[in-house]
Parts: sequence; structure tokens; C-alpha cells
Amino acid sequence: LGLEFTQKVMKTFPTDTSIQKIGCFSARKIATLAQKSNTSLDISSVMLPILDAQSLLGVQIQKDSLDTIWALMGMKWELRPEELRELTVCTVETVKMNSGISSSGRSFRGDVVTSGMAVFADIFAEPVHAVRVLGMQKVERVIELVLSLIYACLDKFGNHPFIFSFGFSVLQRLCNVNDCHNLILRFGGIVAVIDGMTANGGNANIQEKGCNILRRLAAYHLEIKLTIVESDGVDAVLNNMMTHSANEAVISEACSALSVLCVDKQTRTFIIQQGGVLLLENAMEIHIGSSLIQENALDALCLLSSDADSEILLTSNIIKSIK
Repeated sequence: LGLEFTQKVMKTFPTDTSIQKIGCFSARKIATLAQKSNTSLDISSVMLPILDAQSLLGVQIQKDSLDTIWALMGMKWELRPEELRELTVCTVETVKMNSGISSSGRSFRGDVVTSGMAVFADIFAEPVHAVRVLGMQKVERVIELVLSLIYACLDKFGNHPFIFSFGFSVLQRLCNVNDCHNLILRFGGIVAVIDGMTANGGNANIQEKGCNILRRLAAYHLEIKLTIVESDGVDAVLNNMMTHSANEAVISEACSALSVLCVDKQTRTFIIQQGGVLLLENAMEIHIGSSLIQENALDALCLLSSDADSEILLTSNIIKSIK
């Protein structure tokens, strides 16, 4: 009833900014309560007037409308295909308008961009379904925009951790789809992820997602593995293991990424020389109760020892660790 009333009021006064803001606030509160009580509600009826308000009132309502859409999508209601397409197009336009990198002439608004990136992350919560509904043209626009914003934050807008975190969530989910995997690579995803990890070294959430993305991008392609290594991906993973040694989720992803990146003798030697064996041993000792970390770390240690020089094997404890 609350959502129905909110939808009627917003449709009755479409150009009244105050009423639209109150309507957005009301819908957010209802969404929060529904999530807490694990209640499923049809959000379709209220989604349209929110998108209409965003289109009609522009900058005055953009932050409120995106925050409301994000809250509503947290209820995991499956939108109809036409609604999902309209939502995606509208969010792309709004984020781009406030990105500071479009022809609109507007300055960068980190709060609006962050909310838009959060909506993108929810749109692709079920990536295969979303890609099928949206089509590759719309998906390509999202990927290009997400990576452009990550680069823009790295180059000129300063660090915005939530933009990186939500942006990494989008990339992580779309790595599951082959065509999207290729688009991420085409728009510079490898360097964007590695540089994003480096800029946010203390943020465990970003480090976990970053390692996961690198592992997924590298999983089946030798050339991509070598590109990640050449782009300082190994350094990013090793630094991650040093900074977040006690974080089980981060270390699990880091060990897995490291094992995938042990691609050639030169890289394996570099990992050993940079203390990779010690970091893997440390991970196994700290997280003795995690079978996943034990397995991933052991995989990496076995690969590191496969063709290492005898001197390296003797000066490190790699054999002892494997035993």
C-alpha cells in the first residue's frame, strides 16, 4: 500500500521537486523495511515515476532517484525486460552527464556517479540474464563508462573508493560472460583494475574484487596472463597479501590469482625473489583452518617450485611448505 500510494502521488505531481524528493525518500524507507523483514514487493509500479522524475527534473533529483532505485533493487524483484532496459539507459545517461568526461560541460559529481555505479552493480547481479535482456550494445556502453570513470578517478578526480568498489563489482560479475570478458579487455580493464588496486591498497573490499577480476580475466589465456604480469599485476597481488594478511577473503583470492599468474619461469622466479613463498607460507599458517586458502596457496607453491633453480629452492622454504 505504501509503494502504491507513493507511486500515485509522484505521478500526480511529476514536476514538483519537493514532492518527488519526498516520494523518493518514502520509497527508500519502504524498501529498507521490506529488506529487513525479507518481504518481496513488486517495485515495477514505483520505478517508472522515479525514472520520469529523473528525466523531467534533472540535476535536482538525480541523486535521490538513483539512491531510491538502488534501495528498491535490493529487494531482488525481477524487473520486466523493458523496465530493465529503460533503467539501464536512464542510468547511463545520468552517470555520463555527471561524469565530468562528457560533452555536457557539467562538472564531476562524485555522489551521483557513486549512486549510479551502485545501480549498475545491481543491474548485473545476474549477469547472464541481464546481458541477454539488454543486448551487447547497451552492455558495451556500461562497460566503457565504468572503465572510463575508473580511469578518470585515477587521473584527475581523486580517489573515490565507492566508485572503485561498485565499478569492480560490475566488472567482476561481467567477467562471467565471454563477450563481456573481451570488452573489459578492449577498454583497458587490466590496467584500470591494477591501478585501482594500487590506489586503494588499504581497502580490503577493493583488493578482494581486484584479485578476483584478474584471476577471471587471466584464467584461460596465456597472452592475457603475460599482459597482467607486465602491467605489474603480480606486484599488486603480493602487496595485497602483505597488507591484508589477516583477511581470509582477500588472501583466498590473492592466492588463487597468484597461482594463475605463475605463467612462465621468469614470472615464477620474480614471485619467489619478491618474497612470494614467504607470503604464501604466512597465509597458510595464519589461515590454517581455511581449506580453500590451503588449497590455493599449495597450488601456487607447487607451480613456483616446478622449474625453479636449485639455489632458489634451497634458499627458500618452498619444499618444506609443500610437504
